Amino acid sequence: MRKRKSYSKMLFGVIPAIIIFAGGIAYFYVHTHSADNSIIYEEGVSRLKALEASDISQIEKQLQELEQNSQKQQDSDIQKIIAEENKTLSNIEIKQAFQGSVIIGDSITESIVEYGFLDTDVVISKRGLSVADANEQIETAIGLHPRNIFMAFGSNDLELYESDWQAFIDAYRAQLKKLQEALPDSPVYINGILPIQQSTIDQIPALGYYPEYNEGLKKLCQEMNCTYIDNSFIVQDNDAMYEPDGEHVVSEYYPKWLTYMAKTAGL
Repeated sequence: MRKRKSYSKMLFGVIPAIIIFAGGIAYFYVHTHSADNSIIYEEGVSRLKALEASDISQIEKQLQELEQNSQKQQDSDIQKIIAEENKTLSNIEIKQAFQGSVIIGDSITESIVEYGFLDTDVVISKRGLSVADANEQIETAIGLHPRNIFMAFGSNDLELYESDWQAFIDAYRAQLKKLQEALPDSPVYINGILPIQQSTIDQIPALGYYPEYNEGLKKLCQEMNCTYIDNSFIVQDNDAMYEPDGEHVVSEYYPKWLTYMAKTAGL
């Protein structure tokens, strides 16, 4: 837009000069009344019109070319940004990114190891684990002195606490305090609970409270100076990302999840 304004100013600068010049010729003609001057005047006006049309046409052409080139460059830049944002890390890049970090969680987290993305020196998990019962995992994480800590609880807690999301948050807070007191220089990233398919909620109504749990986690992150990670966009409107149980996710989810966690933490 700046280039367009610049050339527009040039265009409007040329036209008044042309008009003034034409006015000068007219004035000269009116005051001389000679036949020779009339011929000169007519020739001058003719040339002036040709020059005016030529200059304006040239400027407009250059302006259009600049706009087209600018738009092409802008489109190219946008495509590069989109490609970079959507780029999923390779298995090797994932392992490199999470060196020195830990991910603590339940069965969804455990699948990171089962699918071979990371090893147990990074992933500390247990199938069926609730955040209140994760004392052993928290102590293990503290013993590793990680640079970054990622937590992912909630799937099992929904059935444990049901509508009492505040009890879930209180249990989460207690574990967070342990980590922050032992590792004050290690930032903590808390993953929200993934959306659960309605057919599964219909069978287990307690799972339908996950939005309230996530809102509680967001407030907890603000309170405890942690970072909340919302991964719901990965499964949004994509039933193929879910296992038949409508709660757990398939292997294709994991590299996207790990990539997003890594980018959020700047790994």
